[in-house]
Formats: sequence, structure tokens, C-alpha cells
Amino acid sequence: MTTNNKVRNVDVRAPRGTQLNAKSWLTEAPLRMLMNNLDPEVAENPHELVVYGGIGRAARDWDC
Repeated sequence: MTTNNKVRNVDVRAPRGTQLNAKSWLTEAPLRMLMNNLDPEVAENPHELVVYGGIGRAARDWDC
């Protein structure tokens, strides 16, 4: 198994307001929740996808 240590310098922020970025509110809600967890003001280390403490990650790597 190889380790992928790619880091992207992209700030992910959840959209606000009533404009949809997904097909419906049923899919918009989890999208915004994930994006909010990657917000630099909320996440521990968002560029490494660490959103909680320890090994909790939003994804394995940016390619996921």
C-alpha cells in the first residue's frame, strides 16, 4: 500500500443561502455538512483532510 501525501491549498467553505449546488435539498444538506467540516475556521487541519482530532478524516486523500 502506498501513502499519498498530496496537500491542496484550497479553502473549502459551505455555501450559504437558498441557492442549490446539488440536485435537491436532500443532497445539498450532506454536501454542505461535509464542506462545513473542511472549513478552515472549523477543521483542525483541513488541507490534510483532518477535520476532527486524531485520525478522523473526511477522506483518505484529495483524489477520493
